[in-house]
Amino acid sequence: MSGSWGIGCLASDVTKARQELEKLKKDTGYLEPERGNLDDPNIEWKYGKPDYTMVNLEYMKGKTKNHLTGSLELMVENFVKRWETESAHFKELDQWSTINRAKYHVQANGGKVFNAEESDGVGSYNWLMWDCKKELYDAEKQDFESSLRQFRGAFPKGFPWEVLEVSSGPPTIAFTWRHWAQFTGQYMGRQGNGQLIEMCGSAVVELDKNNKIVSIQIDYKPEEFLKALLGETSNYPRESEPSTEMESVCPMCPNVKSVV
Repeated sequence: MSGSWGIGCLASDVTKARQELEKLKKDTGYLEPERGNLDDPNIEWKYGKPDYTMVNLEYMKGKTKNHLTGSLELMVENFVKRWETESAHFKELDQWSTINRAKYHVQANGGKVFNAEESDGVGSYNWLMWDCKKELYDAEKQDFESSLRQFRGAFPKGFPWEVLEVSSGPPTIAFTWRHWAQFTGQYMGRQGNGQLIEMCGSAVVELDKNNKIVSIQIDYKPEEFLKALLGETSNYPRESEPSTEMESVCPMCPNVKSVV
Protein backbone atom coordinates (compact mmCIF):
# COMPACT_ATOMS: atom_id res chain seq x y z
CA MET A 1 0.00 0.00 0.00
CA SER A 2 2.01 2.87 -1.25
CA GLY A 3 -0.52 5.48 -0.16
CA SER A 4 -1.15 9.09 -1.16
CA TRP A 5 0.39 10.27 2.05
CA GLY A 6 1.81 13.47 3.32
CA ILE A 7 0.30 13.58 6.75
CA GLY A 8 0.73 16.98 8.36
CA CYS A 9 2.28 18.44 5.22
CA LEU A 10 1.54 21.99 4.20
CA ALA A 11 0.59 22.91 0.64
CA SER A 12 4.05 24.47 0.38
CA ASP A 13 5.62 21.11 1.30
CA VAL A 14 3.74 19.40 -1.52
CA THR A 15 4.71 22.15 -3.97
CA LYS A 16 8.36 21.79 -2.99
CA ALA A 17 8.13 18.01 -3.34
CA ARG A 18 6.60 18.39 -6.81
CA GLN A 19 9.47 20.64 -7.89
CA GLU A 20 12.02 18.13 -6.56
CA LEU A 21 10.15 15.29 -8.23
CA GLU A 22 10.10 17.01 -11.63
CA LYS A 23 13.83 17.74 -11.38
CA LEU A 24 14.56 14.14 -10.45
CA LYS A 25 12.53 12.88 -13.41
CA LYS A 26 14.42 15.20 -15.74
CA ASP A 27 17.84 14.30 -14.35
CA THR A 28 17.33 10.52 -14.19
CA GLY A 29 14.71 9.76 -16.82
CA TYR A 30 12.65 7.91 -14.20
CA LEU A 31 8.96 7.49 -14.94
CA GLU A 32 6.33 8.59 -12.46
CA PRO A 33 3.88 5.79 -11.57
CA GLU A 34 0.58 5.64 -13.46
CA ARG A 35 -2.54 5.12 -11.37
CA GLY A 36 -5.33 5.84 -13.82
CA ASN A 37 -7.30 9.01 -14.41
CA LEU A 38 -7.59 10.52 -10.96
CA ASP A 39 -9.29 13.57 -12.46
CA ASP A 40 -12.33 11.56 -13.55
CA PRO A 41 -15.27 13.54 -12.09
CA ASN A 42 -17.35 10.36 -11.78
CA ILE A 43 -15.11 8.76 -9.19
CA GLU A 44 -16.55 8.68 -5.69
CA TRP A 45 -13.68 9.01 -3.22
CA LYS A 46 -13.66 7.63 0.31
CA TYR A 47 -11.77 10.59 1.77
CA GLY A 48 -11.34 12.95 -1.15
CA LYS A 49 -9.12 12.81 -4.22
CA PRO A 50 -5.64 11.53 -3.29
CA ASP A 51 -2.39 13.34 -4.03
CA TYR A 52 0.57 11.02 -4.64
CA THR A 53 3.26 13.71 -4.91
CA MET A 54 5.02 12.92 -1.64
CA VAL A 55 5.05 9.15 -2.01
CA ASN A 56 6.08 9.38 -5.69
CA LEU A 57 9.08 11.41 -4.62
CA GLU A 58 10.00 8.86 -1.97
CA TYR A 59 9.54 6.10 -4.54
CA MET A 60 11.88 7.83 -6.98
CA LYS A 61 14.52 8.42 -4.31
CA GLY A 62 14.43 4.95 -2.79
CA LYS A 63 13.65 2.44 -5.53
CA THR A 64 16.21 -0.17 -6.54
CA LYS A 65 14.86 -0.91 -10.03
CA ASN A 66 14.30 1.27 -13.09
CA HIS A 67 11.95 -0.72 -15.31
CA LEU A 68 11.97 0.32 -18.94
CA THR A 69 8.98 1.66 -20.87
CA GLY A 70 7.05 -1.23 -22.37
CA SER A 71 8.57 -3.83 -20.06
CA LEU A 72 6.43 -6.44 -18.34
CA GLU A 73 7.84 -5.29 -14.99
CA LEU A 74 6.66 -1.71 -15.51
CA MET A 75 3.25 -2.88 -16.72
CA VAL A 76 2.81 -5.03 -13.60
CA GLU A 77 4.07 -2.27 -11.29
CA ASN A 78 1.64 0.30 -12.68
CA PHE A 79 -1.24 -2.18 -12.71
CA VAL A 80 -0.69 -2.97 -9.03
CA LYS A 81 -0.41 0.72 -8.17
CA ARG A 82 -3.71 1.35 -9.97
CA TRP A 83 -5.32 -1.47 -8.00
CA GLU A 84 -3.88 0.02 -4.80
CA THR A 85 -5.40 3.40 -5.59
CA GLU A 86 -8.80 1.84 -6.17
CA SER A 87 -8.67 -0.39 -3.09
CA ALA A 88 -7.52 2.42 -0.81
CA HIS A 89 -9.51 5.37 -2.17
CA PHE A 90 -12.52 4.34 -4.26
CA LYS A 91 -15.74 4.45 -2.26
CA GLU A 92 -17.71 2.11 -4.55
CA LEU A 93 -16.54 -1.36 -5.55
CA ASP A 94 -18.44 -1.05 -8.83
CA GLN A 95 -16.01 1.70 -9.89
CA TRP A 96 -12.92 -0.49 -9.54
CA SER A 97 -11.54 -1.07 -13.04
CA THR A 98 -8.93 -3.64 -12.03
CA ILE A 99 -11.03 -6.49 -10.63
CA ASN A 100 -13.66 -9.05 -11.58
CA ARG A 101 -15.90 -8.27 -8.63
CA ALA A 102 -17.89 -11.51 -8.75
CA LYS A 103 -14.79 -13.73 -8.67
CA TYR A 104 -12.27 -11.52 -6.90
CA HIS A 105 -10.64 -12.89 -3.76
CA VAL A 106 -7.42 -12.24 -1.86
CA GLN A 107 -5.26 -14.19 0.56
CA ALA A 108 -2.01 -13.63 2.45
CA ASN A 109 0.40 -16.36 3.54
CA GLY A 110 -2.12 -19.13 2.95
CA GLY A 111 -4.51 -17.69 5.52
CA LYS A 112 -8.09 -16.47 5.45
CA VAL A 113 -9.60 -15.84 2.01
CA PHE A 114 -11.49 -12.55 1.55
CA ASN A 115 -13.90 -11.80 -1.28
CA ALA A 116 -14.33 -8.34 -2.79
CA GLU A 117 -16.79 -7.02 -0.23
CA GLU A 118 -14.90 -8.49 2.72
CA SER A 119 -11.48 -7.22 1.65
CA ASP A 120 -12.85 -3.76 0.91
CA GLY A 121 -14.55 -3.71 4.29
CA VAL A 122 -11.50 -4.55 6.40
CA GLY A 123 -8.90 -2.78 4.23
CA SER A 124 -5.71 -4.09 2.70
CA TYR A 125 -3.54 -3.81 5.81
CA ASN A 126 -5.93 -5.97 7.77
CA TRP A 127 -6.37 -8.79 5.27
CA LEU A 128 -2.63 -8.78 4.61
CA MET A 129 -1.92 -9.21 8.33
CA TRP A 130 -5.01 -11.14 9.39
CA ASP A 131 -3.06 -14.17 10.56
CA CYS A 132 -0.21 -12.33 12.29
CA LYS A 133 0.51 -13.08 15.91
CA LYS A 134 -2.05 -11.14 17.90
CA GLU A 135 0.59 -9.62 20.17
CA LEU A 136 2.16 -7.98 17.12
CA TYR A 137 -0.99 -6.96 15.24
CA ASP A 138 -4.58 -7.97 15.94
CA ALA A 139 -6.37 -7.32 12.65
CA GLU A 140 -9.71 -8.39 14.11
CA LYS A 141 -9.56 -5.39 16.47
CA GLN A 142 -8.79 -2.96 13.65
CA ASP A 143 -10.97 -1.56 10.88
CA PHE A 144 -10.20 0.16 7.58
CA GLU A 145 -9.75 3.61 9.11
CA SER A 146 -7.83 2.60 12.24
CA SER A 147 -5.30 0.56 10.23
CA LEU A 148 -4.71 3.52 7.92
CA ARG A 149 -4.15 5.82 10.89
CA GLN A 150 -1.57 3.45 12.38
CA PHE A 151 0.59 3.07 9.28
CA ARG A 152 0.12 6.54 7.85
CA GLY A 153 1.14 7.85 11.23
CA ALA A 154 4.32 5.77 11.10
CA PHE A 155 5.26 6.85 7.59
CA PRO A 156 4.11 10.46 7.06
CA LYS A 157 5.69 10.74 3.61
CA GLY A 158 4.24 7.48 2.37
CA PHE A 159 5.12 3.82 2.05
CA PRO A 160 6.58 3.29 -1.47
CA TRP A 161 6.34 -0.04 -3.29
CA GLU A 162 8.16 -1.48 -6.29
CA VAL A 163 8.24 -4.63 -8.39
CA LEU A 164 11.57 -6.42 -8.24
CA GLU A 165 11.25 -9.24 -10.77
CA VAL A 166 8.40 -10.75 -12.80
CA SER A 167 8.71 -14.48 -13.48
CA SER A 168 5.51 -15.00 -15.49
CA GLY A 169 3.07 -12.81 -17.38
CA PRO A 170 -0.72 -12.80 -17.86
CA PRO A 171 -2.99 -14.52 -17.13
CA THR A 172 -0.97 -15.76 -14.13
CA ILE A 173 1.42 -13.01 -13.04
CA ALA A 174 4.07 -14.05 -10.54
CA PHE A 175 6.47 -11.46 -9.17
CA THR A 176 8.55 -10.34 -6.22
CA TRP A 177 8.16 -6.92 -4.60
CA ARG A 178 9.67 -4.53 -2.08
CA HIS A 179 7.99 -2.08 0.33
CA TRP A 180 9.97 0.52 2.28
CA ALA A 181 9.79 3.82 4.15
CA GLN A 182 11.62 5.99 6.63
CA PHE A 183 10.08 5.59 10.08
CA THR A 184 9.79 9.27 10.99
CA GLY A 185 6.34 9.23 12.58
CA GLN A 186 4.75 7.28 15.41
CA TYR A 187 3.46 3.71 15.55
CA MET A 188 1.51 2.46 18.58
CA GLY A 189 2.98 5.30 20.62
CA ARG A 190 6.59 4.66 19.58
CA GLN A 191 8.44 7.48 17.83
CA GLY A 192 10.63 6.51 14.89
CA ASN A 193 14.06 8.05 14.39
CA GLY A 194 14.17 7.95 10.61
CA GLN A 195 15.37 4.36 10.25
CA LEU A 196 14.66 2.43 7.08
CA ILE A 197 11.79 -0.01 7.53
CA GLU A 198 11.69 -2.51 4.69
CA MET A 199 9.91 -5.70 3.73
CA CYS A 200 9.80 -7.87 0.63
CA GLY A 201 7.69 -10.72 -0.62
CA SER A 202 6.14 -12.45 -3.59
CA ALA A 203 2.74 -12.40 -5.26
CA VAL A 204 0.70 -14.41 -7.72
CA VAL A 205 -2.13 -12.54 -9.45
CA GLU A 206 -4.66 -14.37 -11.63
CA LEU A 207 -6.42 -12.41 -14.38
CA ASP A 208 -9.52 -13.27 -16.39
CA LYS A 209 -9.78 -12.97 -20.18
CA ASN A 210 -10.49 -9.24 -19.80
CA ASN A 211 -7.37 -8.68 -17.69
CA LYS A 212 -9.38 -8.17 -14.52
CA ILE A 213 -8.04 -9.55 -11.26
CA VAL A 214 -9.66 -12.79 -10.13
CA SER A 215 -7.32 -13.58 -7.26
CA ILE A 216 -4.31 -12.24 -5.38
CA GLN A 217 -2.03 -14.45 -3.30
CA ILE A 218 0.60 -12.62 -1.26
CA ASP A 219 3.44 -14.33 0.58
CA TYR A 220 5.75 -12.40 2.89
CA LYS A 221 6.96 -12.19 6.49
CA PRO A 222 5.13 -9.39 8.31
CA GLU A 223 6.51 -10.24 11.76
CA GLU A 224 9.94 -8.65 11.28
CA PHE A 225 8.31 -5.55 9.80
CA LEU A 226 6.02 -5.19 12.81
CA LYS A 227 8.79 -5.94 15.30
CA ALA A 228 10.91 -3.20 13.74
CA LEU A 229 8.09 -0.69 14.19
CA LEU A 230 7.62 -1.81 17.78
CA GLY A 231 11.34 -1.74 18.52
CA GLU A 232 11.46 -5.46 19.27
CA THR A 233 14.32 -6.48 16.97
CA SER A 234 18.05 -5.99 17.38
CA ASN A 235 18.51 -5.72 13.63
CA TYR A 236 17.59 -2.04 13.57
CA PRO A 237 19.67 0.72 15.21
CA ARG A 238 18.18 2.19 18.37
CA GLU A 239 18.00 5.91 19.04
CA SER A 240 21.21 5.58 21.05
CA GLU A 241 22.93 4.15 17.96
CA PRO A 242 22.56 6.87 15.34
CA SER A 243 23.24 5.84 11.76
CA THR A 244 22.93 7.56 8.43
CA GLU A 245 23.10 4.37 6.40
CA MET A 246 21.05 1.30 7.18
CA GLU A 247 21.00 -1.99 5.38
CA SER A 248 17.91 -4.04 4.64
CA VAL A 249 17.30 -6.80 7.16
CA CYS A 250 14.61 -8.49 5.09
CA PRO A 251 15.93 -11.90 3.97
CA MET A 252 14.01 -11.67 0.71
CA CYS A 253 15.20 -8.17 -0.17
CA PRO A 254 18.17 -7.33 -2.37
CA ASN A 255 21.28 -6.25 -0.49
CA VAL A 256 20.74 -2.53 -0.90
CA LYS A 257 21.44 0.45 1.30
CA SER A 258 19.45 3.61 1.77
CA VAL A 259 20.81 6.93 2.94
CA VAL A 260 18.59 8.46 5.59
